[in-house]
Amino acid sequence: MYNTIFNILSAAQTGIFSGYKLWACIGIAALAATLSLLLVLTKKKSIKNFIAVAGIAVVLIALVLVTNFQLTGDYYTADKGNSDTIGTVTISIRCDTLVGKETSEYIPDDGVILAATEYPICDGDTVYSVLIKAVKEHKIQLDSKGSIDGKTGQVYISGINYLYEFDFGELSGWVYHVNGVSPSVGCAEYELSSGDNIEWLYTLELGNDVK
Repeated sequence: MYNTIFNILSAAQTGIFSGYKLWACIGIAALAATLSLLLVLTKKKSIKNFIAVAGIAVVLIALVLVTNFQLTGDYYTADKGNSDTIGTVTISIRCDTLVGKETSEYIPDDGVILAATEYPICDGDTVYSVLIKAVKEHKIQLDSKGSIDGKTGQVYISGINYLYEFDFGELSGWVYHVNGVSPSVGCAEYELSSGDNIEWLYTLELGNDVK
């Protein structure tokens, strides 16, 4: 069992383990070694007991290796370090249509969930990819349906800042504008150009009240 700990440390030098995974695996191996020692001290040195401890340790280490947990702070850190940028765009998120009409802790007094904020874009960036950057950086809740990679265009935004479609009527929900126009394609399908202005707007009338 102690050889397992040594092997984990050796593997870390090759890049197999990274971040929390290294320490989690070391902890599991150390716990397994401790349990094995207790079996010896309590005179329960059955081969089945040792196999059971080792088996559980292997399963737990395997689970650590195939999962990828992120701290909240890491998740909400936007990626700004790409050197292949082609320009910048601005994005804002508003729910002006709800101000004074509806009561919710998630409706800002001025209707502004995210004021116009500038982001660098790369070739192929979409309205959806910039929205993801923005909500991550500003810790804004987002709920979307469809393709998780945003490559197919089949992405639908059902909720932002805990304001969901149909919350305020059967015609309510989120729509987006680019340069003041409502595109006819999904947000993950609309590729951006430098200088574009993206607005996410909460509508009560299928977009007719946010033109």
